[in-house]
Amino acid sequence: MPISDEDIQWLLSIAESENLAEIEVHVGEDETLVKRYDATIVAAAPGALAAPEIGVAASDAPLPENVVPITAPMSGVFYRAASPESPPYVEIGQQVEEEDTVGLIEAMKLFNDVHSPVSGAVFKILVENEELVEPGQALMLIET
Repeated sequence: MPISDEDIQWLLSIAESENLAEIEVHVGEDETLVKRYDATIVAAAPGALAAPEIGVAASDAPLPENVVPITAPMSGVFYRAASPESPPYVEIGQQVEEEDTVGLIEAMKLFNDVHSPVSGAVFKILVENEELVEPGQALMLIET
């Protein structure tokens, strides 16, 4: 019997309520790994959670000290809006507060909010809507 979305939601709730760093479940040939990154809970198939590599921009130019990257907490498809009919969560120049939702990542048919780690203005958006992203990949830059 495959692991269902309801099973993953249940595992997510256990990881959060018990403050667990990770849970790995094997059911027959199916496997699911649930990990917490900086108190953000994520679920992904085996191999989907690689060691984060933070690359903030296409160029190697150093970022100003007051620019903070928002990185993907997991692999998946990045969405700038809640639905195709909705406006994007943020635009360049827009002010955001710490923990504001700035996008979504879809992984295993689950949508996970991406939050800003700091307050500031959106300096640059580095990925396109519906682009596949990896853990640690910079999605956008916030100027504090």
